[in-house]
Amino acid sequence: MARKKTSKKKSAKFDQDRADRNKRIAIVSVVVVLGAGAFVGGAMGIGELDQRAADFVVPTNAQVLIDWPTDAVGSIWMPITDRDTIERLLSRAVQGGRGLTQAPLKEAALALKNTGWIEGTPTARWTSDGEIEIDALWRVPVAAVRVGEREIIIDRDRNALPLDYALGESNQLFFINVDARQPAIGEQWLGTDLQDGLALLELLEEQGLLEQVAGFDLGKDAESGTIRLISTRGTKIIWGAGPGRERPGEVPIGQKIDRLKAFYEHTGLIDGGFEYLDIRGSIMEKLRAEG
Repeated sequence: MARKKTSKKKSAKFDQDRADRNKRIAIVSVVVVLGAGAFVGGAMGIGELDQRAADFVVPTNAQVLIDWPTDAVGSIWMPITDRDTIERLLSRAVQGGRGLTQAPLKEAALALKNTGWIEGTPTARWTSDGEIEIDALWRVPVAAVRVGEREIIIDRDRNALPLDYALGESNQLFFINVDARQPAIGEQWLGTDLQDGLALLELLEEQGLLEQVAGFDLGKDAESGTIRLISTRGTKIIWGAGPGRERPGEVPIGQKIDRLKAFYEHTGLIDGGFEYLDIRGSIMEKLRAEG
């Protein structure tokens, strides 16, 4: 008996069924593979996967790019010796780190933060050239606190900076008789006396009266908290309590400022040429005593 021939229509239908079946198998396979990958990632932990990925990144000694602090005219004010120290520190921090990974970035940012020069935490990122670029908010020197035979540099927030000099060598306005102990580098100097002293420094700066001021005596023992301006001639001008903390009998801040300006306008000297000056209250008796 002759075999019946299969029609072309049935053959076409068979081919379509097989194609659909193969497609379903392929889709299921992809889902299984992806599911297995997610399971492995969950079991190993993302950190371990990152570490394994990092194993394929070549160790490198990346160059660290630092945006140094500048003054109003764009000049870098930080001493070159201190910049060299920071550059060496950061270079050691990233040495041997794997390129384009997070570890060298964290090490560089932490190393810069620990210098005491930085406010908050710096941010670091890789550049397209494989270098590390750091952005940071630098603390700016504003004065010095005399401790023993040294002058410790501080910023406006009373943070001790990693700079100190022999007496008279810092080229900064200085504070003497600060109550609190010297803090660690990068830490804040405690005490309201220094806080008040810096507030007065800022006030005199705003009024253009700092040119003939060498420093500030914050007082000690019973006189602690009574601020004396030390003129460049060595005269002590008794200011009184810090701005906003005026005591009974003290004239307002505005009157104290007006008196200093009047002395300067009439004599060319902020201290009026006197060896002793008290501008807290009525100064006429003091002036007559000196006359």
